[in-house]
Amino acid sequence: MIIVTAGHVDHGKTSVIQALTGMNTDRLPEEQRRGMTIDLGYAFLPMPDGSRLAFIDVPGHEKFINNMLVGVSHARHALLVIACDDGVMPQTREHLEILALLPLQSLTLVLTKIDLVDPQRQAQVLNDVLLLLQSHGLEAAGVFPVSALTGDGIDGLRQHIYTLSADAADDRQLFRMALDRAFTVKGAGCVVTGTLISGSVSVGDTLYSSAQKGALRVRAIHAQGQETQAAAAGNRVALNLVGTDSHRLPQRGDWLSSIEIPAPSERPVVVIDAQEPLGHWQSVHCHHGADHTQAHLSLLGEPDPQGRQLAELVLEQPLLLCQNDRIILRHAGGKQTIGAGRVLALSVPNRRKRTPQRLESLWALAQAADVVTALQQLATTAALPVDEVIWRWQLNESGLQQLLAQANLQKIAQWLVAPALLKQESERFINVLAEYHQQAPDQLGVGLSRLLRMCHCTLPDAVAKALVEQLIQEGRLLNRGTMLHLPQHKQQLSAEAQAFWQQLLPWLLSQSGPVWVTDMADALAVDADSIRPFCIQLVQQGYICAIVKDRYMLNFRLCEIADSIREHFRYHDALETAEFKELVGLGRKVAIQLLEFFDRSGFTRRKYRSNSRDIRDGELFRDRGEWRKNIGVEPTRDCWQPHPDLKSGRLTGDDVLPLKDTEIVSND
Repeated sequence: MIIVTAGHVDHGKTSVIQALTGMNTDRLPEEQRRGMTIDLGYAFLPMPDGSRLAFIDVPGHEKFINNMLVGVSHARHALLVIACDDGVMPQTREHLEILALLPLQSLTLVLTKIDLVDPQRQAQVLNDVLLLLQSHGLEAAGVFPVSALTGDGIDGLRQHIYTLSADAADDRQLFRMALDRAFTVKGAGCVVTGTLISGSVSVGDTLYSSAQKGALRVRAIHAQGQETQAAAAGNRVALNLVGTDSHRLPQRGDWLSSIEIPAPSERPVVVIDAQEPLGHWQSVHCHHGADHTQAHLSLLGEPDPQGRQLAELVLEQPLLLCQNDRIILRHAGGKQTIGAGRVLALSVPNRRKRTPQRLESLWALAQAADVVTALQQLATTAALPVDEVIWRWQLNESGLQQLLAQANLQKIAQWLVAPALLKQESERFINVLAEYHQQAPDQLGVGLSRLLRMCHCTLPDAVAKALVEQLIQEGRLLNRGTMLHLPQHKQQLSAEAQAFWQQLLPWLLSQSGPVWVTDMADALAVDADSIRPFCIQLVQQGYICAIVKDRYMLNFRLCEIADSIREHFRYHDALETAEFKELVGLGRKVAIQLLEFFDRSGFTRRKYRSNSRDIRDGELFRDRGEWRKNIGVEPTRDCWQPHPDLKSGRLTGDDVLPLKDTEIVSND
């Protein structure tokens, strides 16, 4: 557990800690010479259970408010120190304003220098402080009048501190720590210190720094001022690191994490609890952890009834943020605290940032009581990258699995999606396809990419493809070649294509090999450009197939050739180009085109017979079980022969040529 101090300069914060622990937190020579805290100081108090409590002493002078903000950035327990001879002073108010913006678990009032005042003055100061707390909506966990000089009240304060509950560690979270000091120790190397915000760390662990690429190794650990093998969240930690970059040593404001650190946020979205009205594009100072930068407020919508405001922080220097991190906002002049922003999103969309739907989603996220509710809220509108979710909520693997179960989310590839969103998108796929079939009955269907564009699908490609595969497995969609269509859809040729096919089919049946579009045009005495669209329809229907561009062949002829190849492999391990040429009774050029077509279809595979880069005329055929679907022919168990109506030259409404599933023998 860590307790921070707060209060005006010279009100006795350092003296109270020294009376409690026996340690002087003013470690710098200048601090000891001037008798005033300038930078953060640290002390430790043994607890009855054998553990140790850490104190962070912060400077009270207004010039060192930045150092004070570093010390209290992740505070959960605080001592507000007020000297009875001075009473409430400017930095008392300023420090209390900052503490009121933090998620404190306890705030203890310490009235110092009681040996210098009478009881009436002490009572007056206490009344003033309680009224000040009330104005900020805070309550004191205890009030302790003390004198660091005489020791009065110190034992009572110490006993109260013993009763404070330690921070509850969350075993679902990753290690994360902000650095407030970094130095080099002779014989040990780089040492960094800070408050362990979440997770745990052990000697030998691999960590990642926001200041450099590559991993670091933990050589030694000091937690709460003692050497140890491990430390957990809520501890004051010093880490001896191995592997730091000699060109850029760690410094205050850097971060350590147990996972690789993503790019910092340049335009986070926050909900601001402001102590005064905010202006659009107002310039502010942002303090986060041990880092700070300037920013402009880009307000989103109007404040809620409690006065909270959604805003986008346009940062001059990006900050390394996680979900629900607190950012203290101060005026550009650095003289007054404005409020605190709680992080809701690490980035913003390029467009539609102020739509009612997005603002409603952000307000719902701001009101989410826990991580499960927040994830459910986000996943109902969009798929969430797993890596982003892990970083935003600092989840380890077990924590991620628990949340997936509690939030009822599905993990598809590297994305998290709500079942409701998947159902909504799948129904949209079905409805859009049904409308397309109604408008274009002569088309088989649409490709996946076109379908996603038609649906204005916002799902990532990997999720959309997985969803389509699921719909295919459920039988709600069919996939023919590269085309998707509904099961009940029966493609119909247009009237012009029907007439063209009736004229073309008898001539095609008389041809033994592939034919060019120009040959078709000459045979029918028409222009070649006019029949190319009809050929595309016939390919989609599964009647003909394009061997190369503008050269087509009847599908059942291809099936017969494939049957011959399969028969060849019953007795041979390979098929030479010359052998294939004799097998099909065609010229060498067209034979090679057919072989290359079978290669592309996955039915055959070219075989290299030497280490030379020259390609030999030898092909090895293998069946992947997919090539028939690729050429648009559905397999059945009837026969490898052409449809009877095709033999007689008549065209029927059947759009499937029946095939027989036979085995192939290869040396795969």
